[in-house]
Amino acid sequence: MLHTLKTLARDHPAVRALLLRGLAQLRRLAHAPPGLYTLCYHHVPERFRAGFAAQIAYLQRHGRFVGADQAVALLESGAIGAERHFLVSFDDGYADTVEVALPVLRAAGVPAILFLVSDWLDAPPSSPPGPYADRAQVAAWLGAGMEIGSHSASHARIATLDEAGAAREIAGSRTALEAATGRPVRHFACPWGVAERDYRPHRDPALALASGYATFFTTRRGVATGAHDLPTMPRHVLEPEWPLHELNALMGARLAR
Repeated sequence: MLHTLKTLARDHPAVRALLLRGLAQLRRLAHAPPGLYTLCYHHVPERFRAGFAAQIAYLQRHGRFVGADQAVALLESGAIGAERHFLVSFDDGYADTVEVALPVLRAAGVPAILFLVSDWLDAPPSSPPGPYADRAQVAAWLGAGMEIGSHSASHARIATLDEAGAAREIAGSRTALEAATGRPVRHFACPWGVAERDYRPHRDPALALASGYATFFTTRRGVATGAHDLPTMPRHVLEPEWPLHELNALMGARLAR
């Protein structure tokens, strides 16, 4: 039954919206447990600037925003405490992350990390859904005090690669991004991020940590509570146009009866 509902929600937007509206009647972010909630965005088009800003403002009422390095320090030290923390991340390196999302984040005083595909800095795909941030835009992002991480070398499905291919995507992209930006790259977000399908759980997180990353981010939903989460960090994939009640449905906890 649960699998059928998930399939319906995935394939039918109207069904998804109805299910999430129902869930939002039962869940509230204000009741969510403490820990680190990492938000994963992709595009933030200009037409959704206001929606993105509303989401950030809503989350600020329910926890504290931290950067990726700060999040690692909290998880490693056990200082995550009884507070909710939010980490904003962006995958793929779209130009609108810098053009649209960055001004919203700066106005709110919120840090964020942009996961870049290293091969795309100088040779971005010509097909949609670009455009992608160029070196000047990445420099502007860093100049605003934001962080960058790796989203692989070519956005390959790492689970399908042999050891050498996986090493290039994970370790090689870190080397390339550090050379391109002059900044340390300590965080890796796996393309698509689903265990077994997109990465090999018993190989790729360990490869990332052994090559100098502090984290390996996935797309499994959940909340990080300690250092044990660093090799398979959970994230909540969001879209900037989603109404606020969907944040309650997806990240909130059940209301007390």
